[in-house]
Amino acid sequence: MTKTKTITYLAGSALAALVCAAAGSASAADIDCPLSQAKRTIVNPLPGGWWTTPQVNSLSDTRIVTIGGQRALQCVYGDSGSIQRPAPVGMLCSTKPGGFRCTPPIIILPPSPPPSPPVTFSTDIVVVPQTYEVNFDNGNVGSGPGADLWFQAVTSTERYLTPVNGAKIAVGDRSNRGRDGCRVASYSTARVPLSAVPVGSYICMKTNQGRTSQFRMNAITGLAVKNLEMGYTTWAN
Repeated sequence: MTKTKTITYLAGSALAALVCAAAGSASAADIDCPLSQAKRTIVNPLPGGWWTTPQVNSLSDTRIVTIGGQRALQCVYGDSGSIQRPAPVGMLCSTKPGGFRCTPPIIILPPSPPPSPPVTFSTDIVVVPQTYEVNFDNGNVGSGPGADLWFQAVTSTERYLTPVNGAKIAVGDRSNRGRDGCRVASYSTARVPLSAVPVGSYICMKTNQGRTSQFRMNAITGLAVKNLEMGYTTWAN
């Protein structure tokens, strides 16, 4: 009668094998013992008048053993002996009636560390007159290679917010996304019509120094010549 027991192991202790088995296309596999019965007998030539009676035994056990430092799947046939084969590398195997069940290992990765809290690099309220530029890394208003956004006036009615000097803008849904939301926003160097950024809008920026920033359009003042009042925060991380 076949005894049933379960022994679970990982064939090979290298982490590389573990990662390979999980990342590859390996799937569960049943490996059955190739014989239901095994015969044991004496094969030496015998003198006249002598004979032997072969001993036949059914499969009595399945085991996972170590032979020569390597894991092996072993089928045992009572007094008739045993047969074995190498265990599949990188698989978790357990015994079952008549053979073995081998599956890829399940890797439980440690949880990702929480994001670091935002650290403010620069924050202020700025007023940007029409045709001027603003630097969100330090709050300077004017022009120069450090500026990030140009309040561009094409005509008296056609005005844009135009990223400059390698800075980028992400209008999105104009909600208050904060540092983490602005980090994953979709940025562009294309200019944005002022009409697309009404008062109350929150707009993400990537400064020309690579920092994440967000400004709020607090007010648009003036008649023929407009002024933009913005409150901004730029993060150091």
